[in-house]
Amino acid sequence: MTGGGLGLADAHQENQLLVGIIEAISASPGVGPLAANTARLIVEATATDVCFVHVLDDTGTSLTLAGATPPFGEQVGKVRLRLGEGVTGWVASHRLPAIIAENKEADPRYRYFPELRGREFTSMASVPMASAPGGLVGVLNVHNRARREFTERDVRLLTSIGSLVAGALHQARLHRQLAARERAHELFVEHVIAVQEAERRRMAADIHDGISQRLLSLAFHLDAAAGALTGRPAAEPQ
Repeated sequence: MTGGGLGLADAHQENQLLVGIIEAISASPGVGPLAANTARLIVEATATDVCFVHVLDDTGTSLTLAGATPPFGEQVGKVRLRLGEGVTGWVASHRLPAIIAENKEADPRYRYFPELRGREFTSMASVPMASAPGGLVGVLNVHNRARREFTERDVRLLTSIGSLVAGALHQARLHRQLAARERAHELFVEHVIAVQEAERRRMAADIHDGISQRLLSLAFHLDAAAGALTGRPAAEPQ
């Protein structure tokens, strides 16, 4: 397809896509399933060829491919790029959309990733996924083999989708971090209990050994006292 927008006939279809994204968020709050479902819904609704969802890692310094439509599913989790690297990294670092209708190699922001086979696709649109509470969460890309003009309406729609997904991913990240903190707390408590139990056993052993030594000493002294009374020598303590 050449020219035109994302293939959405009217606002009703746009709303259907957004509702589908919301349903995907509700059904799959995890990062991986949500990214995969989002990519699939976008390609189906917009008649683009490929969609990639890149998610910002917890350090905020790099992006990881978290969701992709066929035939790129095997690359999920493997493709990583730094902020500022390639068009996707540029969008992440500048928080601005990027549109390339053709001749991507001439764009100074473009970088070729063999595993994503970018040279097979002529046009691309890349938008930041950001929400008010969580800030930047990732970048959403769509690619088309034939030349395609992505309009302002297309960019607004993709940005709206990105905002919805960003909010869900932000909540998923907070949930994951909270679960990790809770697990760390559980491990800490288990460690403290183990240390306390070891110390209790050590103290019990010390007390037992001390009492044994005192009993032996007392027995020796009693034996010595008895020997003094009877005139026999006391036995050596064991």
